[in-house]
Parts: sequence; structure tokens; C-alpha cells
Amino acid sequence: MQWRFGLNGERNFASGIGMRPRDLARIGQMLLDMGKAGERQIVPGDWLEESFKPQVTIRDRREYGCYWYLGEMVFNSADGPRAERWIAAFGNGGQRLYLFPRLGNYNKRDQGRPPNRVLTEIILPSLHY
Repeated sequence: MQWRFGLNGERNFASGIGMRPRDLARIGQMLLDMGKAGERQIVPGDWLEESFKPQVTIRDRREYGCYWYLGEMVFNSADGPRAERWIAAFGNGGQRLYLFPRLGNYNKRDQGRPPNRVLTEIILPSLHY
């Protein structure tokens, strides 16, 4: 992670932190673990729980909690259409962190297929070099 500084020498908190995907993933895992990083409590879990509650409705049927965007995504699952709540952080430069607290793909035979498709069909073709 790297902080950017404004002309006044202060950290730019609104859009001044550059993160690698692994940094963002660590934050996401800490949020899913209700503020814990390993055995260490970084953020109080009860505060996070409250911060994930909607405070205002904003455009595109999204809501905003305390520092987090909130919403529901409808997608096609093996059992048909399904809706899941999400928690997200949107960063400068297109960085996105989406958390789906109730979803997981552990111990399934084809669990590697979706990430490989995202990489080969979306990410790699979109890179300009």
C-alpha cells in the first residue's frame, strides 16, 4: 500500500491510497472475519456490523452504510435466478472490493473454473500493452 500526499503535506484520505490486489483482499478478509486479522482484532466487530446497515439510499438502487456501499445483486445460479446482498468499497481508478458474506465456493470440484474464466475472458483481453 502507498499513501499519496496533497500539496499541504497531509495524506489524501479521499482517494490517496494505492493498493495492490492482495492488500485489498486482506482488507476484505478482515471485514468478513468481523474485524479480525488472524487472532488480532483490528476493528471492533460490533462497529462493523453497525456500519454495514443502510443509512441512506443512493442512485442505482444502492444504499450507503457507514463507509460502505450496500446492495443486492441478482444473478443466475445452477438453481435459477438468485439475489445476494453485497458490501462494497469503491476506490479511485476503478478499484472495487465486493463482499458477499453468505457465498463461498469451497470443496466443489469445479471451483477453479470461474476465476480462470474471469482471467482469460475478461482481465487479460482488457489489458493494453
